[in-house]
Amino acid sequence: MAVTRAYVRACKGDVAEWEKRYREVAEELAVAAGSPAVTEGPFPGDAAFEPDDAGRFFGREDLVARLTGMVASERSVVVSGASGAGKSSVLRAGLVARIRSSGPVILMTPGPFPLGECAARLAELTGAPAGRLRAGLAADPANLHRYAGPDADLLLVVDQFEEVFIRCRDRGERDAFLAALDRAVRDPGSRVRVVLGVRADFLARCAELPGLAEVLRTAQIRVGAMTTEQLRSAIVRPAAESGHRVDSALLATLMAETARQAGALPLISRALRETWRCGGALTLEEYRAAGGLVEPLVRVAEGVYDEFDDVQRAIARDLFVRLSEEAVGTARHVHRRELDTGPDLDVVVERLVRARLVTVDADGLDVAHDALIRDWPRLRGWLTADRPGLAVHRRLTEATALWEEANGDPALVYRGARLESVLDWSARARLTGRERRFLDAGVAVRDAEERRGRERARKYRQLGAVVVASGALAVASTVAALVRRR
Repeated sequence: MAVTRAYVRACKGDVAEWEKRYREVAEELAVAAGSPAVTEGPFPGDAAFEPDDAGRFFGREDLVARLTGMVASERSVVVSGASGAGKSSVLRAGLVARIRSSGPVILMTPGPFPLGECAARLAELTGAPAGRLRAGLAADPANLHRYAGPDADLLLVVDQFEEVFIRCRDRGERDAFLAALDRAVRDPGSRVRVVLGVRADFLARCAELPGLAEVLRTAQIRVGAMTTEQLRSAIVRPAAESGHRVDSALLATLMAETARQAGALPLISRALRETWRCGGALTLEEYRAAGGLVEPLVRVAEGVYDEFDDVQRAIARDLFVRLSEEAVGTARHVHRRELDTGPDLDVVVERLVRARLVTVDADGLDVAHDALIRDWPRLRGWLTADRPGLAVHRRLTEATALWEEANGDPALVYRGARLESVLDWSARARLTGRERRFLDAGVAVRDAEERRGRERARKYRQLGAVVVASGALAVASTVAALVRRR
């Protein structure tokens, strides 16, 4: 395959089009031969492993066992972690795949209409009309466990629970869904157990919901980064289950390229899927020919950026620049408080997270991989377009954070020539509200000092006038006295 691809390039052919046609023909031949097509291979790419993928889901065995045990002993469990950590795969190919043979399971994501989605999944389980079930859930949240029935434990798994905050715009719909979940785990007659998969940056929002604060303290499992051995298993064993072997050189390269990277798992899966689709062989040569980690990542970044409108593109540019340490070509962690709030930013962040370009946790955001900073031409252009301005902005961001931590201490604001220089630069820069407030505080201090200076000067002038007048009066008095003596 690699040799053929090189030949196509040498002939100035369209490699992408050739590969597309190759896959189509391979699928046609596989169907004609009565065997399944193998072009997708054992790796799901950006998608999570599903319950039917349990036979190729590896590396999380201990975590799944611990989660299964907790679900058996608790009515409600929260599974949390940063985006890209693998929560959905743990819930789907781990928990659901293990438990569904022993009792009924509902697996759902909230979407924009979580109550309706819950009713639709209940309808699949019970055979009742979804519309009637939804109306019943809206009328009485206790109907969730009543519809589930008293004869068997029902496991309700809500993956991507953060969607109730992100996608659901109907307050009544959201409140009714949350009330149904709460009654399902609290009512004495209920046999429903609820597992929520939630992104770490939404845990604070979850803690504000009735009943969930206690669950977060006592029945929460965090999905963290894989160990080296777990990651090795997640790469090697799915291929082995399909009768293939990951080349040792490719394995070593993947482990080295993804060490200490925030979004390693989906990037590896995406790269291995592309490698497989290019030739069905998991070798370093095929991996590099398919673009490795970098080319698929850059293609996705360009595609997502092209989908944004002008406002969203400006936000995306600002966000990626903030996430980059241009001088060393590595990622910079950005605290959420460093950014403005607003629906446009939320849309951009969610789209970047879904595309596996950015990861988020309870503390803030990171670029999924340093390669995006080094190898995405558009981002490189942003970073090099105004290096002096970028340095000014980075220092301003850091100064703003220190000022806020000191509760707005006036001693920490910019003054004098530095303030004037940054104010001049800021007229053409994109700043956050907090950075503007920091500069405004500097202007307020400057103006107050100037007012005090003018007041002192006025008092000095008045004092001088008094002194002069007093002197003149003394001279006049002396002259008058001399005249009287004569």
